[in-house]
Amino acid sequence: MKSLSKKLSLILATAMLTSVAFAGCSSKKTNSSKSGKLSPYTLDWYFVGNGTQPDTAKIETAADKLLKDINVKLKLHCFDWGSYQQKMQTILATNEKADLIMTAGGWGVLYYKAVKNGNLVDITKLAPKYAPNAVKTLKNGFWEYSRVDGKNYAVPVNKEKATQMGFEFKKELVDKYKFDLSKINSLEDLEPMLKTIKEKEPDIYPVEANTGISDFMNLNDDVVSTIAVLPHNSTDDKFVSYPDNPNIQKTWKTMRKYYLAGYLRKDAATVTDVTADRKAGKNFVMFDSFKPGKAEESSISSGVPMVQKLIGDPIVTTNSTTGCMMGIPKASKDPARVLQFLDKMYTDSKLINLIDYGIEGTHYVKKGENTITYAPGTQNGSKSGYNPGTPWMFGDQFKSYLFTTEDKNKWEKFEKFNDEAKPLADAGFSFDETNVKNEVAACVNVSKEYNQALNAGSIDPDATLPKYRAKLKAAGIDKVLTEINKQYKDWKAKNNK
Repeated sequence: MKSLSKKLSLILATAMLTSVAFAGCSSKKTNSSKSGKLSPYTLDWYFVGNGTQPDTAKIETAADKLLKDINVKLKLHCFDWGSYQQKMQTILATNEKADLIMTAGGWGVLYYKAVKNGNLVDITKLAPKYAPNAVKTLKNGFWEYSRVDGKNYAVPVNKEKATQMGFEFKKELVDKYKFDLSKINSLEDLEPMLKTIKEKEPDIYPVEANTGISDFMNLNDDVVSTIAVLPHNSTDDKFVSYPDNPNIQKTWKTMRKYYLAGYLRKDAATVTDVTADRKAGKNFVMFDSFKPGKAEESSISSGVPMVQKLIGDPIVTTNSTTGCMMGIPKASKDPARVLQFLDKMYTDSKLINLIDYGIEGTHYVKKGENTITYAPGTQNGSKSGYNPGTPWMFGDQFKSYLFTTEDKNKWEKFEKFNDEAKPLADAGFSFDETNVKNEVAACVNVSKEYNQALNAGSIDPDATLPKYRAKLKAAGIDKVLTEINKQYKDWKAKNNK
């Protein structure tokens, strides 16, 4: 009996030690104190916008009051558009502490590359547990299309999941010259207006120096790593090399014509940040991916009234559903806590609008239950102490306030826009470059040599394309295309496409 008692005691002791050990592991993952209360955690959040804001510390203090239940102290790091990508690459490469970073499928911190490099935490199982509201909100294509090999590594922003081609125009000049935007249905249709602006507005650039023009004007041609593309009008449903897309070739020829006519800055090919020109009202027509109310958002961000003209139909692409997401770097000390914070960005309208617009009465004033305007003395936000200019980048955008200059039915129109958009054939497909990573890297370097200059029109496409193709071939584009098309074929079979 004593022997049995000793054995039972030993078993119970072992069980207790095991329980403590597991509790310790759990505690380490969530940074809980011995009392069960969450210990303080400083959350470093990196994103892109108008750069460091003077009142950032005030925003952080206000946020901390809304985050007491998860004991998080927020540190905001806003880099400007020209430096964000390089700075984030350095932070990820050096394993500097970062808890949350803005990432995307086609720009900024490239999502798929970050995943393959092992930079981001796999949140497939963590997110439903620690950010259930975010996951539930995103169950309309965002969560599914942002997966890589069946796993989630970032939380998309709940915004428009579709995209549409179009143009933005400086409203003052449209009104001044009575331009009829209803006649604009292509890049080529802009020419008469550009000629007028060139002749009568010497201080204005008729066309913005935007080196992403070929992508914006061919949104329905899905691009992989800037080197391969699936044309929307492909007859064989296969990816081709970027310069072999006839739709992009047409864009390049038009841009060359516009460049020679003096419609773009002479240094257009080297401009990496168009923010200064936009805020100064230096451009007449600008290119971007569009959605309902895009021009109003641009007007608010730049302080220059804009109008938009959409062309084509709204579409859903892998890039449009991964166009803005938040990922957790491996250097984060508490991914679970980060997800708890992120979950609040899909439920707490006070927190969302604080990050969007700042402090009520200081940076904005309310004009209705969900409408605002910039606070007096801020000169429409240009002199505000907090105006990152990117309210579309944070959490559930449908909970963001609207400016009085925006359509009061904007969010209803967003819903309609998303519901009516048609997915491209390869929506949800993502390319795994592991088997051809060296060739991809070599081809990307070639594309960097040519794409920006071709987009800006500063080099002749007829003379350049043969050299471009030859360099891509030498870099291994044929092997890359074979791999992409094999994966695409397998993906279609697996998904009954």
